[in-house]
Amino acid sequence: MTAPHFPYPPVVGDDDPDGPRDAPGDDGYDRPTEGPAAGPDQDPPDGRTDPADPADPADPAGTGSAEGCEADEPEEPLDSADVIRGLADLLGGATIGLGDVRVRGQNATGHGAVAIGTVNVTTAGADGTGRIWYESLSGNDVGELAQGYAPTSSDQQLDRHLKRRHLVCLSGPSASGRFTSAVLATARRHGHDRACVLGAEQPADLLGSSERLPAGRGYVLRLADTAANAVDGFTLVALAARAEATGMTLILVGDFSRRGQDLAGHVVEHRVPPAVEVFRARLRQQLAGLCVGWCPDGCDGTCVERYVDDECVTHPLLSAYLAGEPRPGEVVPVVELIARTVPHGPALTERLEQLLPRQLRERAAQILDAGRPDGPDGVDAWAADRARAFRLTCAVLAGQPVAEIDQAARRLAGTDPTGTASVGPRLRGPELDTLLGSTLRQAVVVVGDERAAGGRRIEFGAGSEQLRSTLLEVAWTDWWLPGQLLGWLADLVRSDVPGIRQAAAGAIGWSAGRDVRAALETVGDLARERRAGVRQAAAIVLVAMAMQPGLRQRVRTELDQWAAGPAAHLRDTVARAYGLGLARLWPDAALVQLRLVAQARMQRRNNSVVRGLVEVYRDGHAATLVPELVDWTSDDPEVRLHAARTLRVLADRWAEPPREHWPELLDLVRRRIVSPGDVAALWAVALGMPQTAYRSWRTLGFWLNRADGNPEVAAHCVALLRHVIAGRPPLRHRLDHQVRHVWRPIMPRNDLLDAVHALIDEDLS
Repeated sequence: MTAPHFPYPPVVGDDDPDGPRDAPGDDGYDRPTEGPAAGPDQDPPDGRTDPADPADPADPAGTGSAEGCEADEPEEPLDSADVIRGLADLLGGATIGLGDVRVRGQNATGHGAVAIGTVNVTTAGADGTGRIWYESLSGNDVGELAQGYAPTSSDQQLDRHLKRRHLVCLSGPSASGRFTSAVLATARRHGHDRACVLGAEQPADLLGSSERLPAGRGYVLRLADTAANAVDGFTLVALAARAEATGMTLILVGDFSRRGQDLAGHVVEHRVPPAVEVFRARLRQQLAGLCVGWCPDGCDGTCVERYVDDECVTHPLLSAYLAGEPRPGEVVPVVELIARTVPHGPALTERLEQLLPRQLRERAAQILDAGRPDGPDGVDAWAADRARAFRLTCAVLAGQPVAEIDQAARRLAGTDPTGTASVGPRLRGPELDTLLGSTLRQAVVVVGDERAAGGRRIEFGAGSEQLRSTLLEVAWTDWWLPGQLLGWLADLVRSDVPGIRQAAAGAIGWSAGRDVRAALETVGDLARERRAGVRQAAAIVLVAMAMQPGLRQRVRTELDQWAAGPAAHLRDTVARAYGLGLARLWPDAALVQLRLVAQARMQRRNNSVVRGLVEVYRDGHAATLVPELVDWTSDDPEVRLHAARTLRVLADRWAEPPREHWPELLDLVRRRIVSPGDVAALWAVALGMPQTAYRSWRTLGFWLNRADGNPEVAAHCVALLRHVIAGRPPLRHRLDHQVRHVWRPIMPRNDLLDAVHALIDEDLS
C-alpha cells in the first residue's frame, strides 16, 4: 500500500534532478517525459553531456549496442499481475506461481561466483559446460498436487526402486502424468517441503565440481527426447554415486522406451492412469470445500461427489471423450474450465461443446473456413480471406477496438500493406456480423465503448477464452505459414497503440510453444528496438514464454546471454521482463541480472531496473532484496543510483491494515525480517545522492508526520534515524537543516521533531 508524498511546497533549485513531483497518481517512479533540471555540478539525467545530441553516434542504426540516449515515446505502466492474468487467458490458464528458485553460477560479481540468497542458476562456463537451476516447491503446492493426483500402479514400483536406489529413470510419453508422479514420489521419500524441480541442458552437467545441490532432498529432472536418448550408463552411475553420498534422490523423467536394455535396472515404466480417474481426482480437488448443489441444510460435500459422478462422468459428451483415453495433460485443462463455472444440465452440455478439444478444434476450423460453399455465413469466395483474417485478429486482439482489429486484419489479408489507419466508414452492424460469422458471433461480445476508436470493442465471452488459442492453433497449422504470422504479429508489436502491442506480444509468446527458435528470433529483433514501448512488449513475450513450463530453460538461457552481453536495449528488455512477472519465477536470478543491467548509463532515465527490484520485493523476498541492495551501494555510481531509487520507491509503501500507520520497511524492521542497519544504509545513500535526495527527504518527513502521536512507530523512526546519521556528519548537518527550516514550519505541533533534533547533538561517533 502506498501513500501520497509529504505535502511540501515546490522548492526551486533544490539539489535533486528528479525534482518535485506531486502530480495525482504519482507512483514514485521517474517519468521519462519529465526533464528536471540537473544541479550545477551534475550531468543531465540521461548521461549525455550535450542535451541537443539527438542520438548516440556509436549506434546510428538503433541496435542498442551502445549506451547513448534514445528517442522514446511515453510508455504505459503495467502491473505484473494484470500482464500474467491477461496472458493466462490466451495460454489456457498457464501462470507463474512457484516456490523458491535457486540460481547458481556466473553473476554480476564475476565468472563462477555464487549468487545470493535462495536462488541458484548456472550459466554456461568458459569450458563449455552447461547450466543448471532448481526450484524448491512449497509444501502447500505439493500437497495440492497430491490431492488432485490419480494414483497409478507404477507408483508403488517407483517407491520400491527409490528405497534401493538414489537415481531412477521414469519413462513415459509426454503429458502422461509422469512428471507429477515423479514429484510426488520425491515428496513421499523426503517430505512435501523438500521436493525440487531441477533443470539442466544434459544430465552430465550435474557432475561439474561446482554443482553441489543441497543434500537430503528429492530432485526431478525433465529430459527432452534427444537428451533421454543421449544419456550414457556411466553418467547414470556417477550421478547415482553422488546422490547416494549426499542423501538425495534424483528422478530423470523422459521417454526412455528405446533404452530399456542398456539402462536395465534404472528405468521404471510409468503407467498412465485411466482418464476418468484423472478427471474425477482433479475435479474433486478443484471443488473441495465448495457447495455445488444448493444444499438447504448445510453442505457436507456429498453434492460434489454427485456432481462429479452423476452429472459429469456420465454425461454422453464427456463420457465419450474420456473413453478415448486422452492423456492426463489433456484432461486437466478440461477440468479447470468446468470448475470455473460448475455448469449443470443444458449449461454443462453447452460448455462441453465449447471446450472439449476435438469439438473446440472443429469449431475453430469452421470459423476460419469462411468461404466454404456450404457455410452458414454467406461469405463470398472473394471476401473469404478478409473474413478469415478478421476472425483470427479477433482472437489475437481480443478486447481491442473494432477499428483497430479491422485495420490489423486488412494488413494480414494484404489489403492494407501500409498499415496506415483506415479512413473508410465504420463497420456497420450487418457487415460486422458477416465478418464475424454466426459461430464466432456467439462466442464474442461487442461492447459499446466511447473511449475506443469507433466506439466499440470485441471481447470473448465468459467460457470462450480457450477458443482464442484454438483459433491460433488452426491458423498456424492450416491457413498461414508460421513466418507470415510471426511477421504480422511483429508488425503489430511495433504499433503506436499500447493495447495492440501487448496483445500481439502475447500471441508471439504463444507461438513459442510451436516454434521456439522462430519466436526467440522475433523477440530478439523486438528487444533491440529503440522504442521503449516495443521493448516492453518484447518483455511480455518473454513472460508469456516462461509461463509455459517446457520453455522456461530456453528463456533462462536467453536472459543469461542478454544480461551479460553488450547490447543495452537487450539488457533493458531483461529488466522489463523481470518487472512484468519473471521476478516471481526467478527472484534471486533477477537480482543477479538486474545488477548487470543497472551498470548501463542508458538506465539513468529508465525505471526498468527499479520496477524489477520492486517486483522481487512485492513477491515476499524483502529479506533477500534489502541486503543485496546494500551491497549495490558499494558498487559503481550507476548501480548505486538504482539502489537509492529503489529505496525511495519502497519507502513510499505502507503496511496493510491493521498496521496501516507503519511504513512497510519500518514494519519489516520491527518484525526482524530485515536489519535496521541495512535499511539505514540504504536511507543514507538515498538521502545523500543528489539524484534522489529531494524526494527521499520528503518521504522521510512524511514518515515523521504519520509517526507523531504513535509512540511505537515514533520510537522505531528515531532508532532508524540514529543508525542513518551515525558516523555521517554531512547527513547530520542536512537533518538539522530539514528540522529547522523545512519540517518545523510545516509541522509546528509535531512533538517527534524534538526527539529527532536531539539526535543531532548526541555523540554518535
